[in-house]
Amino acid sequence: MTASPTGARCGQHPDAAAVALCARCGGYLCGACTEVLAETAYCAPCAERRFQDTRPSRAVRLALGANVAGFLFLGAPVARLSWSIHGTLDGVLEVLLELACTLAAAVAGTIISTRKLRRREEVGDRGFALMLRVLSALNLLGLLAWGAVTVFVLSPGR
Repeated sequence: MTASPTGARCGQHPDAAAVALCARCGGYLCGACTEVLAETAYCAPCAERRFQDTRPSRAVRLALGANVAGFLFLGAPVARLSWSIHGTLDGVLEVLLELACTLAAAVAGTIISTRKLRRREEVGDRGFALMLRVLSALNLLGLLAWGAVTVFVLSPGR
């Protein structure tokens, strides 16, 4: 906490002596107005803003959700094969649509995570952006594996 000058008064409570300065806006704070985050004094609005700055952005949260769904869609062809009686691919269009959604989510996740990781000031997004990058890479690798299996199965020399 930063010490305030002698005789300084709280900006919200003029009858109370200031005990600290807000690290963000520089306002004088009394004991009731001081919120300490990571050993640093803040006023209530600045503390709320700091908390909001540490939450992941909406784009990162949506991309994470889409990539989790895409990861689940990677198992769709296996599930459809195990459910079919004769081992035929019923619902090929549905499987292709699910894999296309996985591809779209993986590409969007890669782009969003790259943009967020390049920006140094968005501290709250870094951990989630790294998670998004890993999940997007796993989705792309899963799609690559499905492509290899498809080529192998459809190859004429088999």
